Amino acid sequence: MAMKFREVIATALPSEEGLRARLAGLQAQDWTEVAGRFGALLPEFDLVVALPGAQQLAELVAYTRGVVALHTAREATTGHWKLLDAEGLSGEVVIVTEHLTDGLAELETMLLCATKGLKVLAVVAAVERTNAAGRIRLELQDLSVLSAVQLADTPVGLVFERRTPQSMAH
Repeated sequence: MAMKFREVIATALPSEEGLRARLAGLQAQDWTEVAGRFGALLPEFDLVVALPGAQQLAELVAYTRGVVALHTAREATTGHWKLLDAEGLSGEVVIVTEHLTDGLAELETMLLCATKGLKVLAVVAAVERTNAAGRIRLELQDLSVLSAVQLADTPVGLVFERRTPQSMAH
């Protein structure tokens, strides 16, 4: 999706720890190209909801469309997600996540949004792990999933995904 971002991620491979450290160290300017690309590809939406770690990317995606970015946090007592500063808001939402793996945090956030009267249209991920079931879980909920970089888990570590997705094979 974004060549500069792909090059940044390449410096962390094949290490899982290196990838997490690299993502945590990114600054706003590192996310700009990715945010602009997501902003261009997404349908119309009213709000952006950021999962922890994706706040900078979410703010930039929101900025590209002139909408508000909301943030999430885990409740200390229950471990459930909570949506911060969402009172009185309505409309269609895009969830932004830094690292899409099993999709459970994104699904829980989608359900949380639904309880607030918000309809989730899509999930955007800076990095998607293709061996995990995240994309499948989200697409089964009729959500679009966009990712800047797709990585596959291999015996030697993480590598850029080279398989053609089924949706493109037909």
